[in-house]
Order: sequence, then C-alpha cells, then structure tokens
Amino acid sequence: MRSMRVVGVLILFSCSQPQVSPAQPSQKPLRIGYTNLELVLSYLPEAQQVEQQLRTYERKILEQLNIKQGYLQTKVEEYTELKQQGKLTAAQEEERRKEIMRLDEEIKKFQEESEQNYLKKKAELLQPIIEKLQKAIDELAAAEGYDYILNNSNATGVAFILHGPKEHDVTEKLLKKLGIDTSKIQRPDSTPAPAASPKK
Repeated sequence: MRSMRVVGVLILFSCSQPQVSPAQPSQKPLRIGYTNLELVLSYLPEAQQVEQQLRTYERKILEQLNIKQGYLQTKVEEYTELKQQGKLTAAQEEERRKEIMRLDEEIKKFQEESEQNYLKKKAELLQPIIEKLQKAIDELAAAEGYDYILNNSNATGVAFILHGPKEHDVTEKLLKKLGIDTSKIQRPDSTPAPAASPKK
C-alpha cells in the first residue's frame, strides 16, 4: 500500500475562482493572485495532525498485512519442505496448494479493501481542512479585490506559474488569515520572512 501525503490531495482541490462576467472594455482588468498551497498546508496545524493520523492508520494496516504475508510465507516453506522430502500424498499436496492460493487471494483482497478504506478515511479527515482553506481563500480574494487566486505548484512541486509579480503572491496574507504566525515562515523563494518589528 503506497503512502499518500495529505498535501498531495489538498493541492488538487480548486482554488477561489469567483464567477465573473466576460470582461467588457469599460470594466477594470482582471486581478489575479497566486499562492503556494503546499507551503500553506505545511504550516496548518490541522493538516499536520491529519497527516500524523493517516501515518498511524497506515502503519496499523501494514502491520496486519505483514502478519498475513508472514503466515503465507510459512505455509509456502512448509509445503516446499514436505514436498521435497516426499512426505505428502497427491491429495495432501493438492490441499496445501489450494490453501496457499486461498491465502494469497485473501491478502490481495485485504490490500484492495485497505486502500479503499484508507482513501475514504483520508477524504473524511481532509474535508474540514479543505472547507476552512477554501473559505479563507474566498475571504482573502474578496478583501483584496482578486478575481482569481491560483495555486503556483502541484503536489510534486512543479510550478504552474513560472513568473508573476511578487505583490500578487498572497501566500503570507493567506497564512495570516488562517491564524498562522508568519514571522518564522520559510518563504517559497527560500528567504526567511522578516521578523516582526518589536513593539515600542
């Protein structure tokens, strides 16, 4: 069962894209902002908690799978040894082969069901985070006058936006709206955010 990261899923959901009428010559130009959802999610406590829960859940499934596979391996070794020693009748040999095939099928079924259950659990855990993040993006877009806010990278870190004005990067504003202290945040360009000025 392959491991799946929380961030990978959340990057796939659509960012704020309010419905707008087709631009007319008299209307103001579209205002487009962008953010790095992967970075935002890496600092969101709820996302970190969900990732931990999913790792624990997956670890338990893998432990069960290892037990089943270990039992199957034992049965295969027993069958091989007894057959080599000539201690099995034709009927016993057939019976053991059927048992090994049955155990193998059970393991495959367990893997499939575990994958489905994992995806279902992940979707349930992520739903509140998706809603919270979407609400924050919508509110930020409305407050800052953005018609669109795009995500500048996907789950693998490949950039969708190769160039954009720095002033339209709303990542820090989004983090603040989500209640995250941005004074120690590592920005996408790898330059630390400036420390908050001391209050006088």
